[in-house]
Amino acid sequence: MITNPNPEALARIVINRVFNAPCALVFRAWTEPQHMLKWWFCKDTECRGIEADVKVGGALRIHMASAHGDHIVIGKYLEIVPNKRLHFSWEWEDYRMPHSTVTVEFEDLGQTTRLTLTHAGLPVRPNVPDHEYGWNTALDNFDQKLASHEIK
Repeated sequence: MITNPNPEALARIVINRVFNAPCALVFRAWTEPQHMLKWWFCKDTECRGIEADVKVGGALRIHMASAHGDHIVIGKYLEIVPNKRLHFSWEWEDYRMPHSTVTVEFEDLGQTTRLTLTHAGLPVRPNVPDHEYGWNTALDNFDQKLASHEIK
């Protein structure tokens, strides 16, 4: 298990996207495992399973796999405001990131939704570029699944 030797060297990623879908649908796609399975993976990986007990204190576990092996994210839901905000801890099963949290804010724009994702508490290297790439490609998947109506 790897630990961050310098907890002071933490960074954050902020990503803003507007999706062509109503806020309630976008929020549901982030909180219902049957929808999360369709998009929550980055390029060159596949999602093998998601467990999400979407309540404050509930567990989150995402199993992704690539040619390099299994990648398992674990976390706990820290705050849930329906159609407004999700806040959860984030670390890899084999890589401790005790200060890492993800906040997803949903802004209802009528028929579209502005999503702001903030991943804070990342050890600077190599985590920032890797997580920025991962989140952006996962959000690309998310946009494609919404556009193709695979998430309804």
